Amino acid sequence: MMKPFMQKLTELSSTADHIAASAQVPADSVWYAGHFPGNPILPGIAVLALVEEAILASELGEKRRVEMTGIGRVRFRLPVTPDDRMTLKISRENKPDRLTYEFSVSLAEELACTGFFKARIAAD
Repeated sequence: MMKPFMQKLTELSSTADHIAASAQVPADSVWYAGHFPGNPILPGIAVLALVEEAILASELGEKRRVEMTGIGRVRFRLPVTPDDRMTLKISRENKPDRLTYEFSVSLAEELACTGFFKARIAAD
């Protein structure tokens, strides 16, 4: 079953230390409901959810489950509006005790959001 707010990522690809993806959130998405009438803007939490989704999907592709443990230095620089095409670029740093994912989300090559997620390998 799909989470109610999940959006489809496109062009998801990854290497040992990088993850890339694209996403568009259509105007009829529940994310825009009430945010803001007459001037819809994608809530920041939705942008972060897309980054998390890209990380989790990439790690599952590598047969690894991770759990997010933190987030930091998040900066929202541009508003995301309906049907904007977002490009997600994530660099992955593996340390013995933790994983760090620095990310940037761009709209037409302009930074919309930056920050990092911290994670750990999930216990099975």
